[in-house]
Amino acid sequence: MRLWWYPNLGEWTRSAGSVPGQVQFASPPIDPPFGWNEAIVSWNAPTNVVLEVEAWPEGSPHGYALGRWSADTNAAPRSSVPGQQDAWGKVETDTLVANQPARMLRIRVRARKVDGQEVDPGALRIGVSLVGATNAPVPPAAVPAARGRHLDVPLHSQADYPEGVQSWCSPASIAMLLGWWRSRGLGGIPDVDVRAVAHGVNDPAWPGTGNWPFNTAFAGQQPGLSACVARFAGLGDIEAWIAAGRPVAASVSYAQLKGAPIPLPGDGHLVVVTGFTATGDVWVNDPGVNRERGTRVVPRDAFDRAWKHSRRTVYLVWPSREGKPARGDGRW
Repeated sequence: MRLWWYPNLGEWTRSAGSVPGQVQFASPPIDPPFGWNEAIVSWNAPTNVVLEVEAWPEGSPHGYALGRWSADTNAAPRSSVPGQQDAWGKVETDTLVANQPARMLRIRVRARKVDGQEVDPGALRIGVSLVGATNAPVPPAAVPAARGRHLDVPLHSQADYPEGVQSWCSPASIAMLLGWWRSRGLGGIPDVDVRAVAHGVNDPAWPGTGNWPFNTAFAGQQPGLSACVARFAGLGDIEAWIAAGRPVAASVSYAQLKGAPIPLPGDGHLVVVTGFTATGDVWVNDPGVNRERGTRVVPRDAFDRAWKHSRRTVYLVWPSREGKPARGDGRW
């Protein structure tokens, strides 16, 4: 796996878009040293910018739409784009899936401001996460500094919201991550509740609030924050973020997180990893239960099995001025 992060689009090729006031940005070629079969593109933009995001893989007959984003749905619709499937591959809501191992791709972003003013490329950020088609990633080494560390991340429960009790794990996880950075004194982050996040990430084409890049787009539009979706190689990667004081949200099979041997249909769930015990087990804030039971320890092996169900997908949120934790092998 590998994550490419573009903190501004100033070096991308720029041209006029197809509608008045729209600007199109085309990425340089992204050419990983491995064949990939799944790509997730995420984005951050100011709340007054409307985006359309496409991926153009080498060898495909056309590009694939990966999202139409607007923070204000009164100004423009927000939606994933269903019905994209052909001989090359398909789009599964938020993930581009190749039928055969692929290599180079480019990303194209069309952006316009709702007031018609010029879009600042420095205000746009793009993340591209690719995972290998054949070889399993080498498990990252454990990070001793994460062992015995537990971050006091504010806990939210979807059970507090009758309309979201069965489905708002992702907005609840984003609310927890935003609450953490607000508690750390990062100025300007609003005190948003789960209902506000759910409204701000809803994808009517999915339908629901579980679209991964929509959730990180909501987080990344908050003052001073960047956010993206990534795939990790193993728990050592999460340990690197915890050691740096940065909680992450992880997509898991809820059945396996509770100890079941295999996933159940439709049991995808988000939890926030807040730390590790001295022996490497995983502290989580689980939004799927009442608050009294929401903070607990999950055995390391059980967590990893449950997380593997999503190909180890995570939401990463960090202060823009500080950047991501260093990684010596360059995978992010």
